[in-house]
Amino acid sequence: MFFFLLSDVHVTCQYSEDCVLPCSFTPSGREEIRWFRRDALIYSHPQGTNSHNELFMGRTSISAHELSLGNASLILQRCILKDRGRYRCEVTKGEKMDSFVVLKVEAPIRSVNLEITRLSGFEELKCSTCNVYPAPHVFWSTNPPIPVEELKYTTRKMADKQGLYVMESRLKRLGQRNNLTYICIVTSSYAAQTWTTSLTETVHNNVTLRSKVYSFSTWTEINSAEGQDITIPCRSPWNLQNFTLTWSFTTANMSTIIYTYDSKTQQISNRWNGTAWLEPRRVQEGDGSLRLCSIQNLEHMGVYTCNVSAIQKNYVAQIRVNITSTQESENENLRMNTASRPWWIPVAVVLALMIIFAALIVGIVKLQNKCSKTKTEGTARYSKEVKVTVDKSEETKEEGRRLTSDPSKEHT
Repeated sequence: MFFFLLSDVHVTCQYSEDCVLPCSFTPSGREEIRWFRRDALIYSHPQGTNSHNELFMGRTSISAHELSLGNASLILQRCILKDRGRYRCEVTKGEKMDSFVVLKVEAPIRSVNLEITRLSGFEELKCSTCNVYPAPHVFWSTNPPIPVEELKYTTRKMADKQGLYVMESRLKRLGQRNNLTYICIVTSSYAAQTWTTSLTETVHNNVTLRSKVYSFSTWTEINSAEGQDITIPCRSPWNLQNFTLTWSFTTANMSTIIYTYDSKTQQISNRWNGTAWLEPRRVQEGDGSLRLCSIQNLEHMGVYTCNVSAIQKNYVAQIRVNITSTQESENENLRMNTASRPWWIPVAVVLALMIIFAALIVGIVKLQNKCSKTKTEGTARYSKEVKVTVDKSEETKEEGRRLTSDPSKEHT
């Protein structure tokens, strides 16, 4: 039995949502599929047995239809933090193929709250979020700017039984200051999310007015091949009634607005008509994802920015789109196919060629030795069979054809 390995694939899934761990093979109808986590069997086919491990019981499955197409991806339902780790997909069909998936589970920041409290005997600004993993980072600032040493705040991060974090950061209020804005910035540990919540105090006729503004930004990256259709995601974390949606495209430090939508007037402006489009019904539900058709390498590769703006709320999503040309995709597929080929095939071919080459050399040497020996023996035999003498008249006489000549019968 032969076996070969593939490099690890990294997958990130969200807490409490279903997750797919990829595994593919060339189908023949006789495969045995097994999924392991840390050498513990969690799923097998054709038995179709689910894991007896309490952690995975009833949460693992493989699509029978996809399996017939060579897709043995494992569906892991309702991901939890304990699911993190390295998984092994074992496909056996004569030879054994092992592929590995490294799973990360994250609980993204869903909201950030900023409020004024008096629990400590003086007024504080409390910035908080909950059910987040990994633990987020928090920063405070003001507008107009105030020296950092004057911003005295404390931050607590606590994990619950599921491992999700609750974060609270408290900043001591800086007394009566007119038109001062407190800004709390919360970022995810992997730097893909940034929540900015601000509270502005305005004093008018000895009355302090406060207003809040929430801002949320994300950063992601998409890789695709030339000529494909892609969807660039943009979904507001809030249910907004009246808002504007703007898509812009930036490349070579030049930014262009390509799509705008006003939910109040239902007015749409599409400068990439025929290439870019949105579904108005989905936009009303908060999904402003942009659909691009037949993307081209030079025309559509760059950074796309989605901006959803409403009263006191603003959401910004930046997505870098990388596009590979058709030739690059073919080269990559060839490289992947070569990488997935069993290691023993090229080794066996080289060994076979070496054996054949050595056999040819030995055969040639033996043939040369045999020919040389035959030639030598033939020359010696001929010299014994013929005896020639020369008389005075230079006439040549043949003395005999016997193998051995008799010297007593020679004439001079």
